[in-house]
Amino acid sequence: MTTNIIRKITLSAMFIAIGLILERVIMIPLGEVNRIAFGSSAVILASLIVGPLFGMVVGASVDIIGFMLNSVGTFTPFVTMGYMVLGSLPYFLVQIWKRLRKFSWIYALGFVLLSSFVVYGLWFIYSRDFYNFTLGFNPDGSPRVAVIDLTTPFVRYIAPILSTLIFIGFYISMLVISKKVTLSKEKSQPTILELMFTVLIVEFLISIVWGVQWRLWYFNIPQTSNTAYVFYFNQIMFFVIAFPVKTLIVAYGFRTYQQYQKIVR
Repeated sequence: MTTNIIRKITLSAMFIAIGLILERVIMIPLGEVNRIAFGSSAVILASLIVGPLFGMVVGASVDIIGFMLNSVGTFTPFVTMGYMVLGSLPYFLVQIWKRLRKFSWIYALGFVLLSSFVVYGLWFIYSRDFYNFTLGFNPDGSPRVAVIDLTTPFVRYIAPILSTLIFIGFYISMLVISKKVTLSKEKSQPTILELMFTVLIVEFLISIVWGVQWRLWYFNIPQTSNTAYVFYFNQIMFFVIAFPVKTLIVAYGFRTYQQYQKIVR
């Protein structure tokens, strides 16, 4: 019992370190207040490997310590709450997938969800001519905004086609890979497809739904305002770029842990 707790504490410390690197160092900055980061993949791994309780500690630590080391914007407990849920929810989702394995059609919901993101993105681009993206804030507190022209051929045609092919293509390729490659012969362990589906669901709930919701509360913005639509578009755009990377990190990390387990046994 004591050895198991020590093992979980050690692994949790490792996941915190990895999460900090992926969240604050290896990231894509978009102005001063926005970034595309991959630290949540380490939190998801922690939830799957050391359990929901330690996963919550890892999630909270990645956010709080990360802000102390390299702050972006202002600290808000809403983000910490999201990371704590991110550290617990994947564990329970995997338990649910195990019980639903005989219903293979369940994974079609993932395709429907991804398609809805694409539809929303296309609606947003074609329903307006300009898109205001906040880069940071001026010394007087006013936002510094970049105005992006949505009427250019690249934005209207090339970018949506490329993003759709890459996004949907990645999902289909993972379906193919899941039929040829197994992470473990033990039925108690999640498959590649289940890991991908877990990343998809938790990122949708935490990054998009919760991420937009706390911003609306924090800035006192009405749910039906145009700014709310922009927030959703921002989060979906960040998600489209980060989702394949996060899925690969989780799948590779979990497979590495399984190989390590075989060696130490």
